[in-house]
Amino acid sequence: MRSLGKLALTIVVVALAAGPALAQRGQFGGGFGGPGMLLQNKSVQQELKLSEEQTSKIRKVSQEIRAKYKDEFAKAQELEGDEQRQKFQELGKKVNEETNKAMADILKPEQAKRFKEIQLQVRGPEAFTDEQVAKDLKLTDEQKDKIKTIMEDFGKEAREVFQGAQGDFQAAMKKVQALRKETMEKVTEVLTADQKKNWKEMTGKPFELKMEGFGRPGGGGGKKKKAKDKDKEI
Repeated sequence: MRSLGKLALTIVVVALAAGPALAQRGQFGGGFGGPGMLLQNKSVQQELKLSEEQTSKIRKVSQEIRAKYKDEFAKAQELEGDEQRQKFQELGKKVNEETNKAMADILKPEQAKRFKEIQLQVRGPEAFTDEQVAKDLKLTDEQKDKIKTIMEDFGKEAREVFQGAQGDFQAAMKKVQALRKETMEKVTEVLTADQKKNWKEMTGKPFELKMEGFGRPGGGGGKKKKAKDKDKEI
């Protein structure tokens, strides 16, 4: 499986790991990214073959959820350290769950299935900490503990990168991408052959994300990025 565009990928995947470092830079468009943001990307909409009516509903629902949690995210930014990071994680989880539930009423079954595959590709190694993913892959308690430790190390290193970025956010993104590649390789080593096979089936065919319109209604004309991280091929 392959990773997606550098900027979008890092925002979506590292968001909960680096939490405050990204949120304080306003990278969430009102406090957060996640499925609502991803579904407003033009290339995702094309991949899912969404109708104009569906994209309109998705935009409306995403705006409503964003408005609903805006104040909570603003308050979370006033916190510090682990308390702030934990609050962002809690809010992010709530937003994602609420958004996915809402999208289930908008997407057709085949669209929902493909979108789930795309989400897993975007989340990469972080996806393995998800309870449902762990259940689907039949991860053992020992595997869960190992993956948790790997992801905690990744989160710590990612935060250190952002804290030491000295204003060069793009350079920080590049370093985090390298860390993410190493993290995926470490997580992969924890899986059995059958689990690796199941993961490939769960993520479906590799998806190419185009950066225009990422998280912005109506598109934005950004440069195209390809999902080519060979670290994700397992």
